[in-house]
Amino acid sequence: MSRGALSHRDFRLLLAGSALVSFVMPMQFLTQVFWVPDNYTGHKILFVGLLGASRGSAMLLFSLVGGAFADRFERRRVLLSCECAALTINALIALLMLTEPLGDGTIALLLVLSFFASGNMAVDMPTRTASTPGIVGMDALPSAITLQMVAQQVTFPLALPLVGFLNGVMDGGKVYALTLLAWLAIIPLIAMLRYRSVGGANRAETMLGNIRSGLAYTRRDSTIFAVIAMVFTMQCIGMPGPATLGPVWMREVLGLSKTQFGFMAMTWGIGTMVGSLFFALQRQYATRGTTLCFCVIGFAICAIGFAHSRSVPITALVNAGLGFALVGTTVTASTIVQQTVSDEMRGRVLGLFPLAMGFSMLGAAPVSWAGEVFGLPVVFPILAWATLIATAGIIISRPSLRLVGRRLPVLAPAAAPGGG
Repeated sequence: MSRGALSHRDFRLLLAGSALVSFVMPMQFLTQVFWVPDNYTGHKILFVGLLGASRGSAMLLFSLVGGAFADRFERRRVLLSCECAALTINALIALLMLTEPLGDGTIALLLVLSFFASGNMAVDMPTRTASTPGIVGMDALPSAITLQMVAQQVTFPLALPLVGFLNGVMDGGKVYALTLLAWLAIIPLIAMLRYRSVGGANRAETMLGNIRSGLAYTRRDSTIFAVIAMVFTMQCIGMPGPATLGPVWMREVLGLSKTQFGFMAMTWGIGTMVGSLFFALQRQYATRGTTLCFCVIGFAICAIGFAHSRSVPITALVNAGLGFALVGTTVTASTIVQQTVSDEMRGRVLGLFPLAMGFSMLGAAPVSWAGEVFGLPVVFPILAWATLIATAGIIISRPSLRLVGRRLPVLAPAAAPGGG
């Protein structure tokens, strides 16, 4: 099945573009996370949280709109427009970080530009994912989703130590500017796509009407609703700690340098890469609701270990577990939704995934505020244990989730009356 997905020219181009985007995204965000404390030492935790919140609020505002875009317009053209916009916005961010034209007030403009960069990504993500079935077909869809995750996560552990090293030897603005070189390949890759995939949304409705229809559809379907609830639990409660404020935690609590952080963060990338390869080789697990349950529970347990550990080796181990569980959750949730949802609703339902990411990023603001007031060692365990409790509650209240993808036993025919 993997060869079936890779036999499609457009899928190979889309796959290469996704890998490049996945390479530069963590480099850009972490470069900003390093740059803010270097330039705003007095409120570094708060400003890092606001940076995540600006990205998250954009995801919240634009993800549902992005899903509706993916269901109303030619998806290939939407993708090309998004990548051109991404290059423009990120070039402005790099210029801002290099010149600091407003002095201390530069942080405000940085937050605004980061907001628009994240909003653009909220349109790109559901459009990119909704395009996949139109390129490879439904039969090759599970392997295509897994291959996309493999391509993205193989680049992840390469980007993390690199961003730590580069930020250790040069200014953050220069590092951010270097990431713009990726679009010299990303834009041509998207421009070469030939597939045609137009969403089936009712264009007689307004955009807001399309969004309402997508939300109602998700709420009615018990399987999709349960899957989305699990994703929201992990993203909104579990991720703001180790993911968004993890760099601050590792430097402030564990005392790691920027370069040491890069290698520590690489363990998350190793976990994601191992998870991607596992689901590529064991594709049947990606269709099961029990797999999703185990992955989210595993994420919560690793988050608990992360929050209570002060040992670098133990933190590295649970950090890898977080990466593995994140990939398992993403692959399984995306596969189940893509195989369950109807095509005319695909973009809008998939738009809920960046919406969850938006809530996760937005949650960084109150978490960072609480971290400054009470201390990160107090806040992180609360979030981790809350993730485990919320996940258990969903699994108990939605037993149908565990039945997704399970093969029912074949009953033997009853013996004929009087038969031996």
